[in-house]
Amino acid sequence: MTLRDRVESFKAAFPKTPASWPWLVQEDRRDCLYAVWVIGNDYRGTSKFYGQYPPSYLRRVLALFPDVPENRILHAFSGSLSSGKYERCDLIQPAEYQCRVEDLPEYFKDERRGLGAARHYPQLVLADPPYSARDAERYGTSGVNRSKAVKALGDLVGSGGHLAWLDTCWPIHNKKQWLTVGRIFVQRSTNHRARVLSLFERQ
Repeated sequence: MTLRDRVESFKAAFPKTPASWPWLVQEDRRDCLYAVWVIGNDYRGTSKFYGQYPPSYLRRVLALFPDVPENRILHAFSGSLSSGKYERCDLIQPAEYQCRVEDLPEYFKDERRGLGAARHYPQLVLADPPYSARDAERYGTSGVNRSKAVKALGDLVGSGGHLAWLDTCWPIHNKKQWLTVGRIFVQRSTNHRARVLSLFERQ
């Protein structure tokens, strides 16, 4: 799918919220997707886990990637996300991969763990890391080395795959590995930190 196809897919999934529709701009003579998502709050959330995905966030991201089967999706820093056809990686909370995101490539290669050929490499990774050292401490972990984590995920995802990285900053990355193809401003409600969803395509 092209970026224009992904924009149209999102519009079809959210026809009543045109303010959230992405649009395309030119960056270095190539298309890049921009959007603004004001998601709001939801006090009926099923999880009390600190830092869980904002309400409707997953539906919005997945609306951009209708071509990716659920079993080819990996949630990095998955926290309290319940199990599903997708796979999860988290250091503290229950997950298919109980490790640091930086160590994921070794887990996939380690046949002694029964993974290797039995696992499909992801086409889409959704990452929602701790945004600060204070956040990491609250989760019971050390801070995240963003550049190492982004590189490790690039070692898993094949050419044409994508990384959706939700953070308070645009993470350091190697442009020969990841090309930025989307920038989405994510605002939840008053007194919440504004975030940016950086969309990367594997080169």
